[in-house]
Amino acid sequence: MPAPIIVIGLDAAEATLLERWASEGKLPTFARLERHGCVRSLANCQETLPGAIWPEITTGISCGKVPLYYHPRQLHTGEARVRPVLAEEVNPEDYYWTLASRVGRRVAVIDPVQSVPAPDFNGIQLFEWGLHDRTFKICSDPPELLDQLLSRYGNHPVRSCDLHGRKRSGYERLLDGLLEGVTLKTALLLDLFGRENWDLFVATFGETHCVGHQFWHFLDPHHQWHDPAAPANLRHGIRSVYQAIDKGIGDLIETAGSDALVLIVASHGMGPYNGGPQLLPELLVRLGLGSSDGSGNSWLRRLQTKVSHLPRTVQPALKRLAETDALKYMQAWSGCLLDPLESPSTRAVALRNNRCGAIRLNLKGREPVGRVCPGDEAQSLMAELRKELFALKDPASGQPIVAKVITATEAFGPEHHSDVPDLMVVFRSDLGGLEACYSPRVGLVEVPIFHPNIPRSGDHTTESRLWTLGRGIPAGRRLPDANVLDIAPTVLRLLDVPVPPRLDGSPLAVFDLPVRVNRDLTRPQRFVQ
Repeated sequence: MPAPIIVIGLDAAEATLLERWASEGKLPTFARLERHGCVRSLANCQETLPGAIWPEITTGISCGKVPLYYHPRQLHTGEARVRPVLAEEVNPEDYYWTLASRVGRRVAVIDPVQSVPAPDFNGIQLFEWGLHDRTFKICSDPPELLDQLLSRYGNHPVRSCDLHGRKRSGYERLLDGLLEGVTLKTALLLDLFGRENWDLFVATFGETHCVGHQFWHFLDPHHQWHDPAAPANLRHGIRSVYQAIDKGIGDLIETAGSDALVLIVASHGMGPYNGGPQLLPELLVRLGLGSSDGSGNSWLRRLQTKVSHLPRTVQPALKRLAETDALKYMQAWSGCLLDPLESPSTRAVALRNNRCGAIRLNLKGREPVGRVCPGDEAQSLMAELRKELFALKDPASGQPIVAKVITATEAFGPEHHSDVPDLMVVFRSDLGGLEACYSPRVGLVEVPIFHPNIPRSGDHTTESRLWTLGRGIPAGRRLPDANVLDIAPTVLRLLDVPVPPRLDGSPLAVFDLPVRVNRDLTRPQRFVQ
């Protein structure tokens, strides 16, 4: 049953590895994509709001307008504390598959990242069965679809990839679970794909995200955790997961037939975990801008007070705990996790922003207890911060550690959404792990990269790709660079669906003609079980 358009997402798959292993013959499907299809590099938001990568892909709308950039704990204008993004704060009408559904296209969407169901959908929707980011909840539309799939395929074998304990046996169990997950996901996709003549079939493999975070040090001989004596299955763990997905995509392409148009999207990449953002909370305190006496640090003071009253035999062990990297890491981030903008003494606060740093001013009229006046005072403070950030040096090499400091206006224009951080900080990735910095004004700041509850050796890179295969697509071509924002309008144009003017991306020029629709849209379609 051919489907006109298939969109396969690879969550955080490193495109340079896919290309290398394809050229070496280790990924035959991607080698076929290189020979018989075309490929584009895609610009993205990885140096502004990295966590917005999937919302930008699925909507074509800039994160400067809809700033869903750190779903686990994000700050919202008018609120002083960070909190998770709620499902009701996400608009499913913005997704390209919803827009296609609304004009009668028959659509299947399986495991889109950081997405929520659209009501009255013309097709099927399955959410968070097998993803790295379980942002909202596992569900389906129709609801009985989830029960049916769970009875047939069970739960995904990996619920959370951070729980391996950094032991060899734990890594081996995790790798086995990821490989089994790819096998089950492939079978599930082939099952659902064969049930109808879909106009649009959208699916995501999330195992690439997890294996990159957890197994990077097995691949990278320069990583501080690298063990050259590790068993081969762990050293080749990333490649084996990529190979399993390569086979799954190949099976889906063969099932789809020669009339299908296939788009493979590698959202963003994976490389070594270099750090840098974890230094910002302490840096702001040293600059006299962050709150050092708010409730964010009060739990530490209360703990220290209680420890002083404990028996002397217990105190040495607790003192050793207080000196661990884990507690230093938590202390550095405590202010922004618990009370970023509740203290009237705070002028600026660091926010979580994945691979980039983010700073928000405690602005009067925008924050509940604003301290900094908009206009000249805010501009002066941002200029001061930019100067001090560029003054930070790496103690080991003496080199500056900050590559870019970008204001919200510079990144997104003066009409950007008020939830966007005021400054975004890109740290250098060529200095190794950044766990310390110094400058004449702040002295030496030391905060570890790694947290024992998040034992990740890999972190995201700026590499995004689009591979396209199908009739009418130029073979073996490397096309001009585009943007991840262009994917949604391109799919809509291919389906002959109007592209809303609110989108920031544009349909890619190589796709000039809409793909025919397989069905008589005047007849109601029902999901075939």
